[in-house]
Amino acid sequence: MFRALISDDITLHLIEEDNLADIAGLFQGYPDSREMLEELFRNYLPQYDRAGRRTTFGFYSYLGAELAGMTLLSVDSWDEKAGSTGADVFRHMRGRGVTPRSKPHLFYLAFELLGLNRVATGCRVSNLSSKRSIEKTAGFQFEGVMRESGVNDQGEFEDELLYAILRRDWQGLYHPAAVTVVQ
Repeated sequence: MFRALISDDITLHLIEEDNLADIAGLFQGYPDSREMLEELFRNYLPQYDRAGRRTTFGFYSYLGAELAGMTLLSVDSWDEKAGSTGADVFRHMRGRGVTPRSKPHLFYLAFELLGLNRVATGCRVSNLSSKRSIEKTAGFQFEGVMRESGVNDQGEFEDELLYAILRRDWQGLYHPAAVTVVQ
Protein backbone atom coordinates (compact mmCIF):
# COMPACT_ATOMS: atom_id res chain seq x y z
CA MET A 1 0.00 0.00 0.00
CA PHE A 2 1.06 3.61 -0.42
CA ARG A 3 1.04 6.50 2.07
CA ALA A 4 0.59 9.52 -0.19
CA LEU A 5 0.01 10.73 -3.75
CA ILE A 6 1.70 13.90 -4.99
CA SER A 7 1.07 15.96 -8.12
CA ASP A 8 1.34 19.65 -8.83
CA ASP A 9 1.57 21.22 -5.35
CA ILE A 10 -1.21 19.03 -3.94
CA THR A 11 -0.34 16.13 -1.63
CA LEU A 12 -2.96 13.57 -0.62
CA HIS A 13 -2.13 11.60 2.52
CA LEU A 14 -3.97 8.31 2.96
CA ILE A 15 -6.22 8.11 6.01
CA GLU A 16 -5.66 4.92 7.99
CA GLU A 17 -6.93 3.71 11.35
CA ASP A 18 -3.46 4.16 12.85
CA ASN A 19 -3.11 7.85 11.92
CA LEU A 20 -6.60 9.07 12.92
CA ALA A 21 -5.48 10.66 16.20
CA ASP A 22 -2.79 12.64 14.37
CA ILE A 23 -5.27 13.73 11.69
CA ALA A 24 -7.83 14.80 14.29
CA GLY A 25 -5.10 16.95 15.86
CA LEU A 26 -4.24 18.53 12.49
CA PHE A 27 -7.88 19.48 11.98
CA GLN A 28 -8.14 21.49 15.24
CA GLY A 29 -8.17 25.28 15.46
CA TYR A 30 -10.21 26.20 12.37
CA PRO A 31 -13.67 27.80 12.44
CA ASP A 32 -15.06 24.75 10.63
CA SER A 33 -13.02 22.11 12.49
CA ARG A 34 -16.09 20.46 14.03
CA GLU A 35 -17.84 20.00 10.67
CA MET A 36 -14.67 18.73 9.01
CA LEU A 37 -14.04 16.21 11.80
CA GLU A 38 -17.64 15.00 11.54
CA GLU A 39 -17.12 14.47 7.79
CA LEU A 40 -13.82 12.69 8.43
CA PHE A 41 -15.44 10.13 10.72
CA ARG A 42 -18.63 9.83 8.65
CA ASN A 43 -17.16 9.42 5.15
CA TYR A 44 -13.36 9.18 5.00
CA LEU A 45 -12.40 6.20 7.15
CA PRO A 46 -11.15 3.03 5.47
CA GLN A 47 -13.91 0.55 4.62
CA TYR A 48 -13.66 -2.95 3.21
CA ASP A 49 -16.00 -5.32 1.42
CA ARG A 50 -16.76 -8.93 2.46
CA ALA A 51 -13.76 -10.16 0.47
CA GLY A 52 -11.44 -7.85 2.43
CA ARG A 53 -10.87 -5.44 -0.47
CA ARG A 54 -10.64 -1.80 0.48
CA THR A 55 -13.57 0.23 -0.84
CA THR A 56 -12.95 3.67 0.69
CA PHE A 57 -9.70 5.52 0.13
CA GLY A 58 -9.93 8.75 2.12
CA PHE A 59 -7.17 11.35 2.08
CA TYR A 60 -6.37 14.54 3.93
CA SER A 61 -4.94 17.07 1.52
CA TYR A 62 -2.30 19.76 1.52
CA LEU A 63 -1.92 22.65 -0.88
CA GLY A 64 1.79 23.36 -0.58
CA ALA A 65 2.39 23.47 3.19
CA GLU A 66 -1.22 24.31 4.11
CA LEU A 67 -3.78 21.76 5.25
CA ALA A 68 -6.62 22.10 2.73
CA GLY A 69 -9.23 19.45 3.50
CA MET A 70 -10.13 15.93 2.44
CA THR A 71 -10.88 14.01 -0.71
CA LEU A 72 -11.85 10.42 -1.35
CA LEU A 73 -12.25 7.65 -3.86
CA SER A 74 -14.85 4.98 -3.16
CA VAL A 75 -14.98 1.73 -5.07
CA ASP A 76 -18.71 1.28 -5.62
CA SER A 77 -18.37 -2.04 -7.44
CA TRP A 78 -15.24 -4.11 -7.97
CA ASP A 79 -17.14 -6.32 -10.44
CA GLU A 80 -18.28 -3.37 -12.56
CA LYS A 81 -14.99 -1.52 -11.99
CA ALA A 82 -16.85 1.60 -10.91
CA GLY A 83 -16.01 4.21 -8.30
CA SER A 84 -16.99 7.66 -7.13
CA THR A 85 -15.24 10.63 -5.67
CA GLY A 86 -15.99 13.45 -3.28
CA ALA A 87 -14.26 16.21 -1.34
CA ASP A 88 -14.58 18.56 1.62
CA VAL A 89 -12.37 21.63 1.82
CA PHE A 90 -11.85 23.98 4.76
CA ARG A 91 -13.73 27.24 4.14
CA HIS A 92 -10.57 29.37 4.16
CA MET A 93 -9.05 27.14 1.43
CA ARG A 94 -12.01 27.26 -0.94
CA GLY A 95 -11.59 28.97 -4.30
CA ARG A 96 -7.96 27.87 -4.67
CA GLY A 97 -8.66 24.92 -6.96
CA VAL A 98 -7.81 22.28 -4.37
CA THR A 99 -10.60 19.88 -5.37
CA PRO A 100 -10.16 19.92 -9.16
CA ARG A 101 -6.37 19.81 -8.77
CA SER A 102 -6.62 16.72 -6.53
CA LYS A 103 -8.58 14.74 -9.13
CA PRO A 104 -5.52 13.63 -11.14
CA HIS A 105 -4.33 11.87 -7.97
CA LEU A 106 -7.66 10.10 -7.54
CA PHE A 107 -7.93 9.24 -11.24
CA TYR A 108 -4.43 7.74 -11.10
CA LEU A 109 -5.45 5.67 -8.08
CA ALA A 110 -8.70 4.58 -9.74
CA PHE A 111 -7.48 3.79 -13.24
CA GLU A 112 -3.78 2.96 -12.88
CA LEU A 113 -3.53 1.37 -9.43
CA LEU A 114 -7.00 -0.15 -8.94
CA GLY A 115 -7.96 -0.90 -12.55
CA LEU A 116 -11.35 0.81 -12.45
CA ASN A 117 -13.13 1.83 -15.65
CA ARG A 118 -15.44 4.60 -14.42
CA VAL A 119 -15.37 7.28 -11.71
CA ALA A 120 -18.49 9.31 -11.01
CA THR A 121 -19.22 12.38 -8.93
CA GLY A 122 -22.11 14.71 -8.37
CA CYS A 123 -23.46 17.68 -6.50
CA ARG A 124 -26.75 19.17 -5.47
CA VAL A 125 -28.13 21.72 -7.94
CA SER A 126 -27.83 24.52 -5.36
CA ASN A 127 -24.12 23.81 -4.71
CA LEU A 128 -22.72 26.12 -7.36
CA SER A 129 -19.14 26.01 -6.07
CA SER A 130 -19.08 22.19 -6.35
CA LYS A 131 -20.62 22.39 -9.82
CA ARG A 132 -17.89 24.85 -10.92
CA SER A 133 -15.20 22.64 -9.38
CA ILE A 134 -16.46 19.53 -11.18
CA GLU A 135 -16.75 21.38 -14.47
CA LYS A 136 -13.12 22.62 -14.10
CA THR A 137 -11.90 19.03 -13.85
CA ALA A 138 -10.72 17.77 -17.22
CA GLY A 139 -12.49 14.58 -18.23
CA PHE A 140 -15.66 14.79 -16.16
CA GLN A 141 -18.66 14.75 -18.48
CA PHE A 142 -22.17 15.74 -17.48
CA GLU A 143 -24.41 12.67 -17.58
CA GLY A 144 -27.72 13.85 -16.23
CA VAL A 145 -29.89 14.82 -13.32
CA MET A 146 -31.11 12.59 -10.52
CA ARG A 147 -34.39 14.22 -9.64
CA GLU A 148 -35.06 14.94 -5.96
CA SER A 149 -32.28 12.53 -4.98
CA GLY A 150 -31.87 13.80 -1.44
CA VAL A 151 -32.80 16.34 1.17
CA ASN A 152 -30.80 19.56 1.44
CA ASP A 153 -29.95 21.57 4.59
CA GLN A 154 -33.34 23.29 4.43
CA GLY A 155 -35.13 19.92 4.52
CA GLU A 156 -36.30 20.17 0.91
CA PHE A 157 -35.87 17.55 -1.81
CA GLU A 158 -33.24 18.62 -4.29
CA ASP A 159 -31.94 17.34 -7.64
CA GLU A 160 -28.35 16.12 -8.07
CA LEU A 161 -26.17 16.75 -11.12
CA LEU A 162 -24.22 13.65 -12.21
CA TYR A 163 -20.80 13.57 -13.91
CA ALA A 164 -18.31 10.81 -14.74
CA ILE A 165 -14.95 10.09 -16.35
CA LEU A 166 -14.01 6.82 -18.04
CA ARG A 167 -10.61 5.14 -18.15
CA ARG A 168 -10.29 5.92 -21.90
CA ASP A 169 -11.00 9.62 -21.22
CA TRP A 170 -8.33 9.66 -18.53
CA GLN A 171 -5.79 7.98 -20.79
CA GLY A 172 -6.23 10.74 -23.38
CA LEU A 173 -6.07 13.63 -20.90
CA TYR A 174 -3.67 12.72 -18.11
CA HIS A 175 -0.12 11.42 -17.94
CA PRO A 176 0.42 8.81 -15.20
CA ALA A 177 3.97 10.04 -14.57
CA ALA A 178 2.50 13.32 -13.26
CA VAL A 179 1.56 11.54 -10.02
CA THR A 180 4.22 10.44 -7.54
CA VAL A 181 3.36 7.54 -5.24
CA VAL A 182 4.95 7.68 -1.76
CA GLN A 183 5.33 4.24 -0.15
